[in-house]
Amino acid sequence: MSPTTRSQRIDVRVTDEQNAIIREAAAAAGQTVTAFLLSAAEERARNLLDERRHLVMTHATFARFAAALEAPAEAVPAMTELFELPRIPDE
Repeated sequence: MSPTTRSQRIDVRVTDEQNAIIREAAAAAGQTVTAFLLSAAEERARNLLDERRHLVMTHATFARFAAALEAPAEAVPAMTELFELPRIPDE
């Protein structure tokens, strides 16, 4: 099987209105409904994953972020208490 062979299936239920608008948009784009839906879903998925994988900020925000990282650490009482608990032995 080649890497581009479609071997998986995703089924979705749509309303009559959703069906009509998707079909109209696919036709306007010169694509099949499957191609239209796949391209839209894949683009949205890639954008969402990119947003979560890459941290984008302004120079001013980055400067504040870097300053916070370089600042001396502050003790968090709950964490200190947690690390003082006895270790659970490995089995």
